Order: sequence, then C-alpha cells, then structure tokens
Amino acid sequence: MIAKIKQGKGFGGLVSYANDIKNKDTNIIASEGVDLSSNKSIIASFNIQAKARPTLKAYVGHISLSFSPEDYRRMSDELIAEISRKYLQRMGIVNTQFVIFRHHDKAHDHVHIVYNRVDNDGNAITGDSNFKKSVAITKALTREYGLTFGKGKKNVNRERLKGKDAAKYRMYDLITEALKDCRTWNSLRQVLSKKGITMDFIHRADGSVKGISFSDGNVTFSGGRIDRSLTLGNIQKVLTDERKAVGAVENIGNKSYTENKVANGMDNAKSSSYFPSSSSLNSDNGESVSIADDESASTVNDTGETSGGMSDVVGVVTELVLQPHVVPSVGGGGGSSRSDDDDKDKKKYKPRRR
Repeated sequence: MIAKIKQGKGFGGLVSYANDIKNKDTNIIASEGVDLSSNKSIIASFNIQAKARPTLKAYVGHISLSFSPEDYRRMSDELIAEISRKYLQRMGIVNTQFVIFRHHDKAHDHVHIVYNRVDNDGNAITGDSNFKKSVAITKALTREYGLTFGKGKKNVNRERLKGKDAAKYRMYDLITEALKDCRTWNSLRQVLSKKGITMDFIHRADGSVKGISFSDGNVTFSGGRIDRSLTLGNIQKVLTDERKAVGAVENIGNKSYTENKVANGMDNAKSSSYFPSSSSLNSDNGESVSIADDESASTVNDTGETSGGMSDVVGVVTELVLQPHVVPSVGGGGGSSRSDDDDKDKKKYKPRRR
C-alpha cells in the first residue's frame, strides 16, 4: 500500500480527473458532505465550504492510495473504502468533506481521495502532509488487513498490465537482462536497439548529462521512472569499464584517438550521445568514477528514511508502487510538482479561464 499526498487550490480540474468515468472507469465508493449529482455539484460543494476560511490558499487535499496487484481479488469497494476511511482518520483528516474515487485503469487497484482542507467548522486541517506519519499508517494498515508488501518487479503479473504500465515493465525486463552481459554503454545501446528500445542521454542546458531515457517508439521513460535501479548513476555502477567511457568522452574530437577506437569497433561518430560528459564522470583525483545523476534523488522508503537507488539491477528490486510508503508532493490545483502519468492526464481537465 502506498500513499501519495498532494495539496493545491482549485477543485475543478482534480474532480474532473478523479471522476473521469470514460477514461478511468471511475466509481465513487464513499463520500461525506458532498452533492454527488454531477462533477459540477461536487466542485460547488467543496468550494462553498472552502470559502469559510479564505486565508487558506492550499485548501484542496488529494491523496491517492494504491494497493498491490496481488491483492486484486480481495479488493472490493467496501474493503477499499474501509481502509481509506481508517487512513483518513489516523491522519487526522476528520470532520470534513471528502469523496473517494476508485479507478480501474491500472493493473493495481487505487483510489483518489479528494477532501476539503477547510473542515466543517471552518478550521484549517493541519498535519495532513506529515509524510513520516503516513508511512507508519500505511505500513500498519497493510499488516492489519493482511495485504501484500511489495516483493519487487519480478513478481508482478505481466499479463495484467496494460498501456504504459506494460511498456514500462517490458523495458525493465529488457534492460536488466541486457545488463547481465553488457560492459559498455555502447554495447548496452546496441543490444537494446535489437530489441526495439532506444537509449538516449538527457542533457542540461550547458550540455552536461543529467540522466538517461529509454523509448520503445511509443512511450519514453527516464531510467528512474522505470525503476530507481536504472538511473544513469546506477547503470554506470553496473558497467565495469567506466574508465574507458571516461576516456572516450575526454578524447572526443581527437583524430588519432578516434581513428584508433574505430579500428577497435567503437562507433565514435556518436560518442557524444553514447557517453556522459567528462565533467560528470571524472572524480577530482582521477582514480574513481562517479556521476552527478539528477535521477538519483533520494526517496522515502517504508521506514520513513531516505534512500537512493540500488546499484544491483540484476537482483530483486523493491517495487515502489507496491511498498507501504509515501511520496511527498505539493502542487497547484490538487496536482503534483512532480511529473507522472496521472499528472499528465490531469492537464487535460484544466478548467478554462473565462
């Protein structure tokens, strides 16, 4: 079980997204103090109460709760509603309006809880973004209800995946399999290309490399979005000839060097695309290789501690979607400052200004 917490202002776009019956196969499984006649009435109900405390700018509360695909046979509307209500209660989100929308567009069961951060007495709800508290609560509820803790991507039933989830897991499988034998960026790129996967480095404005992306021709993900073990830095740790990669970058444009490498089978015509910049690969003393990888930002794990990506991509990798943890996020309109699939979908429902 995972909880993702967001705050913002403006219920319009969020409600339209959360109650998208056509694209998300949504059904409302629980609510309190809200007129459910239509999206318009839901939004109006929330807005009327929010006006009771006009000084509160981020009056929109949005929490998504996701469950393991392995529990899908058990996850009835009634059970999910019960767990969701207990989560809200333990987080101190009480005496206020809320609606729990269940989506059926992913392989894993998940709900979007939209609530008013202005309670029924006109007071602002506080403490509802306490991420460490949420970690403890999701972990406790997972145990109390006998739900499945994450066991890694290898144990996810691929047959139940569809759309972007299916593409993401396919890329994960192909990349981790390729990394068992590849020892250079060039060889990794070539192996993946034969499987229909293209690999590109993501550059900053100054030309330095900040990450890596993979595409199957239809969708593109950064390595970190596929799995934390597949960030630029973590893949670099798996490739054993890191210093050869550094040498290739340092000598780009050196005619004698490139001719020698071409003779040895290296495609130097594309070296600038294959390898990160030397500034991001070289250490000060020249003895070790490290990468300043923007994808390797720390995340919050199920103990509430921060941790980076894992270097052993061949081993079993903890699947974040299935772990009891929380992803902190604050953004306008009940949305997130972090880009993900749901956020992209919500942009379609942004109300027009009149």
